[in-house]
Amino acid sequence: MATSLSILNLRDGGWRTVLSISGISIAVTLIFMQLGFLGAVLDTAVLFYNNLKFDLVVCSPNYYHFCDAGKFSDSWLRDIENDASVASTQPYHISLGKWNHAEQSVQRGILIMGVNPTGETFVKENRSVTLPDFDRLNSPNAIVVDQKSRPQFLGANNRVRFNESNIGLEVELNQKACKVAGLFELGTGLAANGAAFIHERDFRELFPNYDQNDVTIGLVQLATSVAQNPRKARDSIYRSLGVASGEQPPVEILTRREVVNREIKHWVTNTPIGFIFIAGVVVALIVGAIVVYIVLSSDITKQLGEYATLKAMGYRNSYLSRVVLEQAVILGVISYAVAFCLSLFLYEVVGKAANLPITMTISRQILVFVATIAMCCVSGSIAMQKLRRADPADLF
Repeated sequence: MATSLSILNLRDGGWRTVLSISGISIAVTLIFMQLGFLGAVLDTAVLFYNNLKFDLVVCSPNYYHFCDAGKFSDSWLRDIENDASVASTQPYHISLGKWNHAEQSVQRGILIMGVNPTGETFVKENRSVTLPDFDRLNSPNAIVVDQKSRPQFLGANNRVRFNESNIGLEVELNQKACKVAGLFELGTGLAANGAAFIHERDFRELFPNYDQNDVTIGLVQLATSVAQNPRKARDSIYRSLGVASGEQPPVEILTRREVVNREIKHWVTNTPIGFIFIAGVVVALIVGAIVVYIVLSSDITKQLGEYATLKAMGYRNSYLSRVVLEQAVILGVISYAVAFCLSLFLYEVVGKAANLPITMTISRQILVFVATIAMCCVSGSIAMQKLRRADPADLF
């Protein structure tokens, strides 16, 4: 009976109910979009780590984030590779440089990564990306460029991106002549709008302050017998390096989870990005709560006489409160369904336009649904204060 009364109240609202659902749906859509953008930013922040092949990563004690990782001597990698728990190590060089397309003569910041073409650098199971063909880097000063680099790197103002016709294009990296030898499609990360790979020997020529023995990070693959317990393997490596427990190591060794969490923490807490999107979610929740309160409060005011009559007939406040809460929950469920469908469409459109990996995850769906119902229940509880003051005398 209570549910039926809730539905009848909403149906009696007519266009007011429709407008209410529209208002709440917009607020919930904003929550979906803010969380979608935040998720896309975090996915982009760990894009390279998610595709690089490693069990442990070796980095400088001064490591800050992927594009500001510091450097250390490659002799440490050779020492680490001698440990029985290590199958192989791979040096990986990272730095921000300057890209200059000769026809435009405008320098732009680009992420430059140096690799050994014979090494096993990337995992190959991810079908959503196109990995670089490092064999193309064997020619002197050859580079492979990410197709997701901004069109401005080609001097384009019509959003034209890199394609096969650009292979052979002559450009300058840090004022040194290079030639585009191939393309890949992975993503450029958050620190630059473009990304390119180059042979590690050519990488050192681009950065004079980068010595022949310097490495930015080291990718460590563990032996099969210890791969399931990377922390234990790390302790073994530290012991083989002569690092005592509690002592500051000359190089830092992180598991995949640790380095990913550190990268996420950097972009969420050390930059305005995380605060902006989290604040957007909070604002959307507040807007939605206000809309629900206005709707329910207006409905109670309009039907105050009917509620007073029910109280005169012996119905308790608990029953009437349940009716209001059920109305709030119904509004929330319908609004969530509308917002979910709208968000799926917007994720697709905005993701392509902004070149961001916005995906609808199960955890996000559950989180937004719970937040929507909680928002509606809180607003309903506040609106019920007016209902509790309803008196049969209000009929006259």
